[in-house]
Amino acid sequence: MTDPRRHSAFCPRGRPPTGRRLEMFPDYGAFPVWGWFTLPARGGHPARDVHGGLGPRNLGISDELAVALKEWAQWQNDHQRGPDLHSLENAPPTTPEDWADWDRRGRELASELARETGDLVVYLWPADGRDASCPHCGEKK
Repeated sequence: MTDPRRHSAFCPRGRPPTGRRLEMFPDYGAFPVWGWFTLPARGGHPARDVHGGLGPRNLGISDELAVALKEWAQWQNDHQRGPDLHSLENAPPTTPEDWADWDRRGRELASELARETGDLVVYLWPADGRDASCPHCGEKK
């Protein structure tokens, strides 16, 4: 399997041969774009690659896309755990159609993120599937 989208972010096969791979998923208040970046050498430690959240300034995206991504992630946060962030009982009511609209909007935003950055964007990994045959990130028995 050569499609980097079918591998986990931590799999060596998950990185495209050119450009970056960005993952788009909400995570309770964080900006919803994740990827690999290099921390510079500092305090006697060498430069190193790390996986973590990437903000709008690091991505070089438009203000409009940054706001839309934040709103998309916040909607999921509010409706999955509720505005008090402690219980599902306090979450605003939603329907399956609401979640389908949220998912559709996320896919649109992922396409826009890919267009603005020129990078490979993986939407809601690993929900869209993984290469189970991969010896690095496939199903472990």
